[in-house]
Amino acid sequence: MSRLFIPIILFALLNLIACRQSGTDSADIQRPDTISYRPRLDGIDISSHQRYIDWGKVAANPGLRFVYIKATEGSLYVSPHYQYNIRQARQRKLLVGSYHFMTTTTPIRRQVENFTRVVKANDQDLIPMIDIEDRGNWTRRQLLDSLALMARLLEHHYGCRPMIYSSNTFYNQNLSPQFNHYPLYIGRYSGSRPRISWRGDYTIWQFTETGIMSGFDTYVDQATLNPTRSIDDIRMPTQATNKP
Repeated sequence: MSRLFIPIILFALLNLIACRQSGTDSADIQRPDTISYRPRLDGIDISSHQRYIDWGKVAANPGLRFVYIKATEGSLYVSPHYQYNIRQARQRKLLVGSYHFMTTTTPIRRQVENFTRVVKANDQDLIPMIDIEDRGNWTRRQLLDSLALMARLLEHHYGCRPMIYSSNTFYNQNLSPQFNHYPLYIGRYSGSRPRISWRGDYTIWQFTETGIMSGFDTYVDQATLNPTRSIDDIRMPTQATNKP
């Protein structure tokens, strides 16, 4: 064995050990979906945390196509900025959708009533979204059953299957594969695309929660569409109408 060959072997062994210690499968390094890159901006999601928003400047951001706006949380909370934000965004020709932050402390039907009372189908360009990030004291089965009930009730009301938002880790640990057939809005901030267990796939990737954009004086969540999806995949159906 030559003296030149020995250092090459040692380098390969040290690299393999480093991969294992960091929890990285060496095979992942070659996969395109794990390579870090800067995603293009397609959309944002906002809540009252953003406080004052200059929508004229927001709409001028290159590449911005859609906005998801928090409308409600639990059975009682309504965002005080929701009506203003959705009106301003739509006036500037941005595609708008609304979301509900689902809690584990109040009945699901009351949460649905809160959301549907505030969010009118005729004001929506995009399908509604359920934000679920915590299961509280629920078992996994209780979480799955509750989310399924909310999704079913929203589908009946708006005439379309809602989108599910969650972090990549929480989704894989608690919701996959039962909701893999839903449109998924997945938060993952590592610089790598979301990876959904059981051969699932995301529709929208929220790639940062600390985005800086013209029109905001605080950080804003930024997102990009899956390259295999289009904005038409999350549009409201034309037959959706307000229900009493």
